[in-house]
Amino acid sequence: MLPVSHGAYAFATALSLLLRIDPYFAQEIHDQQKIKPITVGPLTGPFQQEGTNFCLSPSHLFFWRLTGLNQAASERLLCFSPALGGLRINKAVFKIVQVATQANQHPEAGQDTYASLVSCWTHQKEAPPAFTLHFVTPTTFRQGSFEIPFPLPHLVWGSLLDRWNMFSSSLILDREFKREFEEGLLLANWRGETRRVELGRRRTVGFLGKFTYRLADSHKKLQSLLAMLAEFAFYAGVGWQTSHGMGQSRWLFP
Repeated sequence: MLPVSHGAYAFATALSLLLRIDPYFAQEIHDQQKIKPITVGPLTGPFQQEGTNFCLSPSHLFFWRLTGLNQAASERLLCFSPALGGLRINKAVFKIVQVATQANQHPEAGQDTYASLVSCWTHQKEAPPAFTLHFVTPTTFRQGSFEIPFPLPHLVWGSLLDRWNMFSSSLILDREFKREFEEGLLLANWRGETRRVELGRRRTVGFLGKFTYRLADSHKKLQSLLAMLAEFAFYAGVGWQTSHGMGQSRWLFP
């Protein structure tokens, strides 16, 4: 059995694996109060749900996605291998069969650099006029003591901008862009729902679904920037508690 909301357990397991590789780095991640340089997704696979739990079969393979947002985190995640031995998420015990690091190994795997994302969307590719993000795990935004479970444009793109500025050494983006997101970016279409999430000792509500954003004509200069951040979302996640399974998002490129 594994709780449907198991992000807190998954994060603890990720720390235990990092501890085997670099105890000092694992402690640094644990103590980091701001945005952590890793995301930890929930376990995915052929589950059968019973109430608030998933039933697991020992004959099935499951996928667990971790990403690193800076060089230090990425280098240590690339050290993961079957040689690390077994792992436990809550009371469920697994063994690592394979580690996928490239898209040709698994569609949810991949590697990129901040510099290549900048180059791609400022010199090579033409950005589309609209951007659809698929939030595949519950997502919410923390403001003060409250959570906002709806993807308002300035919250979504402001979250990505903050992560980019925190971890990128290639290009620091002016925080003035946050104001432009609020003024020039419109939520044009959406289909979604809310879902309750257990986070260890507390709970919250997040949204899931597909949300399309479009720029006003007077803000078309932001188009390439939005494309860069939309692709970055595949690694960075969006919103609060991305290290606990929340905020996993994918750009549905037209």
